[in-house]
Amino acid sequence: MSLPDIPDTELNKLTSQALSSVFETMLGQEVLFEGAADYSGRKAPFPDLGGAEKNMIFVGSVGFVGSVNGIIYLYMKSNFAESAAKKITGLDDEDVDFEIVSDVCGEMTNVFAGGFKNALADLEYNSVLTIPTVLSGDELYISTLGVVKHLRHNFTSNGVEIVADLVLAEGV
Repeated sequence: MSLPDIPDTELNKLTSQALSSVFETMLGQEVLFEGAADYSGRKAPFPDLGGAEKNMIFVGSVGFVGSVNGIIYLYMKSNFAESAAKKITGLDDEDVDFEIVSDVCGEMTNVFAGGFKNALADLEYNSVLTIPTVLSGDELYISTLGVVKHLRHNFTSNGVEIVADLVLAEGV
């Protein structure tokens, strides 16, 4: 099994469309694609989303396995994740806790990965999703060395940076 024969520009488009759908459907807001970088075969730096406030970052991940294998990562600042959790759940500030924010980040990543997986299926690359995982902290390191393709996508939504990584691996 090898990587799908899909140009990076098309992978960028599919990633952008899938994330745009999540933001429009779940949050009622736009997400703007700001560009992509290829980190295939080299160490990707952890996205610097902290800005001046340098607070915690949430990272959702969902894998997909089948005729194509990979992982989608969605990175967001804690204040953005908390705001998204309030909007999606309808809860007030005092009712939104760490667990709820993590759950919302996981669900947003799951829907994002599902949209991307469905776009691949339309191109006849079928796969199934893994269970979402969410990490949080202010100094996280995620290694994707040894994978075949690693594309990082930078977005903004209402002036806030959002980062999505698409990591593809050769099948075993």
